Order: sequence, then C-alpha cells, then structure tokens
Amino acid sequence: MTLGVALGILVPALVFGSLVLKDRYARELSLRIREPMSQYTQLLSSALAMPIWNVDKAVASQLIDSVMRNPDVVAVTIHDEFGNTFVSGEDGARRHGLVLSQQSDILMEKKRIGQVQVELSTDRIERQLWADFTQLGLALLAQVVISFALVLLLVERRVIRPLSVLQLATSRLARGELNQPLAWHRRDEIGSLAHSLDQMRESLGGLIAERDTKNSDLQHELNDRLRAEQALRFTQAKFKAIFHASPLAMTVSRNAPGYPIVDINDAGLHQFGLLRDDLLGASQTQLWCRPQDQTDVLSVIERSGHIKGFEAWLRCGATLQDRRRNAVAEGALALLPAERADAILCEVSGRMVDLGTEQLFILVLEDITERKRSAEMIWNQANFDRLTGLPNRHMFQTRLEQDMAAAARESRSLALVFFDLDLFKEVNDTLGHEMGDLLLQEAARRLRVGVRQNDLVARLGGDEFTLILSGLADIADVHQIVQEALRRLAEPFVLAGQQVHISTSAGITFYPQDATGVEALLKNADQAMYAAKSQGRNRYSVFTPSMQDVAQKRMRLINDLRVAIAEHQFSVFYQPIVDLKTGQIRKAEALVRWRHPVDGMVSPADFVPVAEETGMIVDIGNWVFQQAVKQVTQWRKTHHPDFQVSVNVSPVQFRNEGINQATWLAQLSAAGLPGQAVLIEITEGLLMDAGGNVTEQLRGFRQAGIGLSLDDFGTGYSSLSYLKKFDIDVLKIDQAFVRNLTADSDDMALCNVIIVMAHTLGLKVVAEGVETQEQCDLLAAAGCDYGQGYLFARPALAADMPLNLAWESAPADL
Repeated sequence: MTLGVALGILVPALVFGSLVLKDRYARELSLRIREPMSQYTQLLSSALAMPIWNVDKAVASQLIDSVMRNPDVVAVTIHDEFGNTFVSGEDGARRHGLVLSQQSDILMEKKRIGQVQVELSTDRIERQLWADFTQLGLALLAQVVISFALVLLLVERRVIRPLSVLQLATSRLARGELNQPLAWHRRDEIGSLAHSLDQMRESLGGLIAERDTKNSDLQHELNDRLRAEQALRFTQAKFKAIFHASPLAMTVSRNAPGYPIVDINDAGLHQFGLLRDDLLGASQTQLWCRPQDQTDVLSVIERSGHIKGFEAWLRCGATLQDRRRNAVAEGALALLPAERADAILCEVSGRMVDLGTEQLFILVLEDITERKRSAEMIWNQANFDRLTGLPNRHMFQTRLEQDMAAAARESRSLALVFFDLDLFKEVNDTLGHEMGDLLLQEAARRLRVGVRQNDLVARLGGDEFTLILSGLADIADVHQIVQEALRRLAEPFVLAGQQVHISTSAGITFYPQDATGVEALLKNADQAMYAAKSQGRNRYSVFTPSMQDVAQKRMRLINDLRVAIAEHQFSVFYQPIVDLKTGQIRKAEALVRWRHPVDGMVSPADFVPVAEETGMIVDIGNWVFQQAVKQVTQWRKTHHPDFQVSVNVSPVQFRNEGINQATWLAQLSAAGLPGQAVLIEITEGLLMDAGGNVTEQLRGFRQAGIGLSLDDFGTGYSSLSYLKKFDIDVLKIDQAFVRNLTADSDDMALCNVIIVMAHTLGLKVVAEGVETQEQCDLLAAAGCDYGQGYLFARPALAADMPLNLAWESAPADL
C-alpha cells in the first residue's frame, strides 16, 4: 500500500514537478530561443523583400551577416519564390545540441516572392538555463530524477518516439520529399498532428505541382516573349536593310500635323538630290509640287490603308536641278511639255502602319519621268512624222475612224482631202533631197494655216498629205478651205535663198455619202486627186462614182504595161522630117507604139503619162533608143550617111536614177555611129527645173556630139535663157501654131518670130503638124528649115516609111 501511496504521491509529484519544469523550461526556451528566432525570421522576411525583388544579393548578405552575429544562430537560408537558394549563411561550429529551425514567407505586395529559414542551436541557451535551474533543481533532484525517469519513460514512448517520427517526416517535408506518406495510426493529439502533417504534405505537393506548372507556363511565356522580341528585332533590322537597300525612293513620315519625315532611304536622297539632315524632321509637304496631291494620297491611305499607282510631281533639290538644266543645255535631255527642271514625275505607292502609340505613312516614290519621256517619245515617233511634225498615217487612220464614228452618231458629214504636190520628184531630183525636205516642211506649215482647230492635217508619206474636215455644217466650206490651201501652196517657195514654184493637186471625198470605210475613203480621195492631175494639175476634184472606172482602167493599164514590157509588145514607128528647101528626107523621129493583144493599138497619149508616173518609161525609153540606133545604122548604110533619128526622152528618165548615159554611148560606139546620128528631143519643162543632175547629163550628150532638140516650143514658159544655157540645136514649133496657120493669122506672126529668133541664135527650126500644102508653103516662105506632119507621111514602121519623097511634086492630099 505504502509503496502504492508513495508511488501514488511520488509519481504525481514527479509528474507535476516535471510538468512544471517542462512548462517553465518551455517558456524560458520560447523566450530565449523561439521568440528571438521568430523575430529574426520576421525581421528578415520584411527586410529581404526589396533585395530579393531587386536581386540585390549584397544587401541580403549583409542582413544575414548581421543575424549570424548571434552565437546561437547556426544557419540562415534565403530561398526565392522557386525554392532556389538566393543567399545563405552558416557556422558549422555552432551546430551542437538541439538545432531548431523556423521558416517564414517573404511577401511583396501580398505576393510570396521567397522564404527565409533560421536555424538556432539550443546548446548554449540550455546550458545557461540549466545553470539558472541548478539551485532550484537540487532540492527536487531526487524527485526530479525519479520523476524524470518515469516521465522519460512515458515521454519516450508516448512523445519522444512519435515526435522523432514526426521530426523525420518534417525533415523530409523540408527537403521536399513529399511522395512518402506518414504511416501513423494513433488517434491521439500526435496522431491528429501526424494526420495534419500528412494533409499538409499532400496540399504542399499540390501547391508545389501547381507552382511548377505556373513556373513552367511562365517560363514558356518568357521564352515566347524573348522569341517575339528577337523576331521583332530581326524584322526591324530586315526592314531597315530592305528600306535602305531598296532601289526605289522611300520615305517614312508620322501621321501628325505637317507629316514630319522620320526617315528616307539612300535611293530617295539620290533621286531628289537632297541631304538627309535637311529632310529628317521636316514636313513632307515640301516634297510635293501640289499640296493637293499629297492630301489626296494620304486621305486614300487613311481610308483604305494603302494606295498604288498615283502619279504626282515632286520637287527635287538644287543638285539634281543643276544636273537636269545642264543636260537640257547640252541637248542630252529634252523636257516634256509639262515638265519642269525643278520637279520629277513619280508614281506613288504606300500604306499606313499602326504601331499602337503612333501611325506611320510609308511611301514608295518611283521616278517615272524618264519612262514617261520615253513613252511619249515612242508615242510621238509612232504617231507623228519626224520631218514635218504632222500626224503620220497611223494617227491619221485612228483619227479618221474616230471622226467617222462621231459623224455617224451626230448624223453629220465628214470630208477627206488628199493632197499631192505636183512635180515634187523633179524638185527632189534637181535641187536635192535637202531642198525637198525644206519644201515638204513649208508645205506642211501652209496646210496647217487655214484649217480649223478640230481638223487634222497629216502626212502619209512622200509628198502626200491628207486633211480631215469633221463636223461639217455646210459642204461649201470644204471647197473654200481646199481652194485657199491650193492658193497658198501655189505661192513661190523660198528654199535656202532659192525660189521654187510648184502646184498641188487635191481630191475630195465625203463620208458617208461616198464610202463608209477608211480604206474606201482613202481610195476615193486618191482617185479624185488623180482626176485633178489629169485635168491639168493645180486644182482639186471631187470624187464621183465614175472615177472608180477610171481608176480601175488605169490600174489595168499599169498591169498591162508591165506585161507589155516583159513580152516586148512595143514597136517603134518613124515619121520623116522633110527639108523644106530641097524636099529631101535626111531625118526622122522615132515614136513608140503599143499594140495591145486584146485592145489593139493604144494611143501614146494614154499610156505614156502612166508610164512616166510609174517609172516604166525608163525601161521603155532605153528600148526605144536601142531600136533607133539599130535603125539609123541601117539607114546610114542604105539611104544617106548623114541620116539622123530624133529620140524623145521623158523628163522622168533624167530625174529618177538618170539615163544610163554610158550604155547609150556604148551602143553608138558599138554600131560605129557618131553622136550626130541621133538627136535627143526634150521639153521646156525639163529645162525649167533642170538641176545639177539634168544639166550634167545634157552636157554629156553635147560632149558626145549628140544634138538637142526642144520639142513643143511656144506652149510652155519659153525663155531665151534656156536656149543659151543648154546649147539647143533644134526648135520644134508646136502643132498648135501650125494647125490653123494662115497668111494673116496670129499663129503666122508667132511662127515668123520663132523662126527669126531661132535663126538669130543659130538654131534650126522644125514645124510639127504640117497637114496642108498651104501650111507648108507659108512655113517655107517664112524660112522654116524642116517640116513634119501628115502632109508628108504618117508615122509608120521603118520598112513602110518613104525615104525618097519629093514634096514639090507631091499631090495635096498626101
């Protein structure tokens, strides 16, 4: 019982004493260890917030060093928000006895940014505490020892061992080992604590997993942001490289008043001849010749976000202006009609870029001045005649089609006039092509003088011009305009100080009365023009349907002439020239005749003009001369050694490529004939317009001994100066003066004058068209040397020509 009581008293006393000591020890330990440790952790958690936020490890280290000055502090560790050690301090020599650890979160604006952990050793504190409790504990030592043993046994089994287990679990939790659960099945307070710790482990594991997920997302976001920034920097660098390497001028300006220029590339500086310092920050308006153009461009960009292909004039700098002015002065550059030396024509393209804080206009300003200049030059070359500056055939046809369409819509008439300069080829051949060009230029100027503003004068080529008279209210106006044009063209031309006379033939046709197509109208006008030429030139003719028959007949004649030359359908007829004093025949004129295989004999008056116009007269003339040489060779052998044949030579033969004089003279030489065996018959028209080439050929004939006969004298512009200048041998009085010849007629007086004048100059005279004995007697009495006409003989083949005719005894009806 005593033992039981003693045990009952001792045990409670020991228990009570141990509890008192434990409670007091705990309070003292809390005061001496845990409260300072809590203060350290709280102080450090608030003091380290800014260093961790600013990543200032130096300040953090200084704070740790200040805490480590406490000899009880074993270690201080600062973790960042990711659990990584930020800074730490530790003194291993102090790690004796029980080491207690306390952690506290470091918050910034209520957001956890790290954690502070303070570890303290209880060794020194416990020694001091035990020293303080020594006297108090001596009295109760025995009871304490006994009580302690009992308490220790009880505590070891019920408290220490579970706490050790919990300590190990807490250590694992501190190390982050959250995978192993607490195997605790007790239902006391320690079991509840273990259960709470296990729940905390699970929650902490979830929080750590969530933190890791957020950290991973944050890292991905950070990586994405870094990649975006790198891409943006690369894009900016690439844009800058492209911007400055672009061959086209580019400007960047802000969407602000005046649109200040932010940047301009090197191509823009070179294109405008400006300096970068003069442009950066300056208003873009100073580049535009018309501020309205800039307003239009930027307003379109603001509405639609972009613009392309807008053309505008932009100013250039003094450097470029000087270069362009020098190029113009040196003739290396021709400005457009609307072009200025201080501006260039640009094709503007651009778009607006929104950067959030501001908007930028990026403009591409391509210089198209040279392209426009080249295009206009090509267009002019394609549509205008280079010599006269008039529209050419291409533009003429385009304009004619347009005017015809307009006339059809308005139910009005349109007139097409075709002009052809008479004898222009003669001017070109005699005076040279330079004079011919001057003549064409002056003719073009005269044609432009009298036309209306909406009319068109064009040059189709050569000496052919056309005039389109549209919107006609009265057809009579056409006649007046054409008459005035012919009058101006008939006035003398002064070319390089030399006066030249020409005339012009014109043909008129109307739309839609005569034709409804371009080609048909042109053909009608051409036919009307040829009708005017056939009527004597220097006049105009209006197209009539009958002209188509004439034109078709003329075309058939041209084709038949070509066949006739190829198939030798021509023959040479001869007409004797009789000496009026002796009646002998020592001369004859060679006359070409054409026997058509279908139509029979074709009059020379019909085919010779066509042959002259087409140039076929050259081949015909060469063949006639060849035949005449053969025939005079024979007559000189069989009839008389001084027989002479006259050969008519067309002016065309002189003025085109010229007579192959060397061939003609070689034929005479091959036949053994002197030059006097042939006589070249020419007209007054040839002498009037004789240029260097004609004069040289005539002189060559004279030097070869070939005489010159002036045919049809008196019908043209007879001039004694021609007779003197060209050394004429024979004058032929035109049959117009002989046909009605009577003793008291004016024709007789004229014949007398011609004969006297010719003899005075030492020329022989031949009267053409002698058909009656009376005419023959009058001419012989007047002193005429030779007669030629039906009185003596009609033209015939050489075999049929009478060579021994005695006209004195010839009957009057011969």
